[in-house]
Amino acid sequence: MVRDKCTQVLEVRQLERGADLRAILEAAREARMAAGWKADPIGRASSSFFCTKDGTRVMVGIERRDPSIARLNHGAPGN
Repeated sequence: MVRDKCTQVLEVRQLERGADLRAILEAAREARMAAGWKADPIGRASSSFFCTKDGTRVMVGIERRDPSIARLNHGAPGN
C-alpha cells in the first residue's frame, strides 16, 4: 500500500496468502528507485519504507487490513 503524508491511500495491491512479504517489499523499493525515487532503507523488522521524488514523500508498506473498510479512529492508520 502507498500512502501520502496525510495517510491517504494512493495505491493498493492485494497479496496472495503465503506470499514472501519481504521480497515483495524489497521489489517495491527497487521499482521506486528505478523510477527515480529516493528510498530509505528497509529496517530488519520493518514492513514499510519512505521514499521521496520531486518534493513528494510517500510511505510504501504492507498492511494487514483492507483500506476500503472505514475505521473510526480519527484517521490514524493501522489501529
